[in-house]
Amino acid sequence: MKKILTLILLVFFLSTLFAGKIFYMKPIFKGIDDDDLKSKIERSIKKVFKKKYNSVSYKKVSSRLFRKLRKCGSDSSCWSDKTGDKVDYAALFLVKLNDDEEYEFRTLVLNLEDEEKVADKKKIFDDADEITLKNIYKTIKKATKSIYRKVKKKSDTYDDIDQAKLERERIIAEKRRKREEAIKRRREEEARRRAELKRQAEERRQRLLEERRKREAELERRKELEKRRRIEAIRRKKMEAEKRKKEAELERAKLEQLRQKREEERARQLELKKAKMEQNASKLSRAYDIVVEMCSAGKYNKAIKAIVKVSKLKCGCEQDAKIMALKTQLLNFNKIRNKILQGVKLLDSSLILDNLEAAKALDQQIVDGGTEFSNKLDKIKAIGMYARGLELEKQDKIVKAKVAFEKCAEIDPDKKECTQWLENTEKIAKKIYSKAMVMKNFNPTKAKKLFKAITKLVNADSPFYKKAEKQLDSMNY
Repeated sequence: MKKILTLILLVFFLSTLFAGKIFYMKPIFKGIDDDDLKSKIERSIKKVFKKKYNSVSYKKVSSRLFRKLRKCGSDSSCWSDKTGDKVDYAALFLVKLNDDEEYEFRTLVLNLEDEEKVADKKKIFDDADEITLKNIYKTIKKATKSIYRKVKKKSDTYDDIDQAKLERERIIAEKRRKREEAIKRRREEEARRRAELKRQAEERRQRLLEERRKREAELERRKELEKRRRIEAIRRKKMEAEKRKKEAELERAKLEQLRQKREEERARQLELKKAKMEQNASKLSRAYDIVVEMCSAGKYNKAIKAIVKVSKLKCGCEQDAKIMALKTQLLNFNKIRNKILQGVKLLDSSLILDNLEAAKALDQQIVDGGTEFSNKLDKIKAIGMYARGLELEKQDKIVKAKVAFEKCAEIDPDKKECTQWLENTEKIAKKIYSKAMVMKNFNPTKAKKLFKAITKLVNADSPFYKKAEKQLDSMNY
């Protein structure tokens, strides 16, 4: 009784609390560890809704309902199910720090009556100082633009409240009357159904008695037939047993002759197989040494053809496992090696660097100390770092590109492309500076990153270092 009373009070409370209002949820933070910033954002959202909107805070509902609503995420149908028809709209917030060290403020507004999304707006702030009460209000107002007139701050008159109360009482009385009429109809229908069931039960009882008499007569007839069949079956069974006994004796004699022939043939086959296995073991041992020599000389394709061909031979000894292991290692190594060579050809750093360690491990498993491929690993790795530097440079990640070129020159000092790039940092800085100046007006965030990259690319005495610092100072207003 206490639970029912509590539920009725909760429904009444929610019906008055949520009617015609927008419910705003607690913001979700990702990648933000500053508790002061989180508290500031929460307070700002609360102030905006309290002052400008006819709203309900997430703090006004029970903790149980709050947990259920959090699990709904952005699913408007889930929100509609949990709140029923007691809330018109819901506002959700996500604040996260992205990879570019920028703050993304996302506002999602749901129409719970139509179970659809009203708006999903994002606002990017370069730093935490830009996340002010004014900017948050602008962002929320933009997201609620289409429903602003419905949810803006306003007051209801007492006449409207009394009229709504009378309407609710009229609806409740009408429902009670319909419910009583339905109960009366169900009772009358139940009485008619019981009378019909009683009549049907009597008919079924008479029918069952008649069927029972017929079954008993049929059972007596079947018992007599079954007795005669059993006597006939016993007689036939004895005759068949005698016949099977004679046939079994003849069959045993034939099987004994066949068994002796099979034993002789099996012994002969075993001798032949043993001789063949010994021969295969010798061939596999020689083949293993030849394949390893091919690998040592860098003749990988010939080695693979040879190992595939010789793996068809079986000796039933440890050479089988050695050949299969070598075959697997060679096929895996060749697959990875082809990826690396393709990466060298296409200057794809991922194909080169992601496969080098695996290729080295397999190469050293095939031949102790590795084949000639292991001697080229440093030069191949240098090519991979060179390719990565080019890729990063295309992405305007100049600092990371410089690190890649430095590793390339460190691994292989003879790699002229890397040393030349490092020697021409002034020209590269000039190119980046020109690009940043072009982007300054239409993408200032990107331009700032390019100016910062110049300061890390060249020394402080470089003219482009001073120009970049000057531009950064002018943009930090």
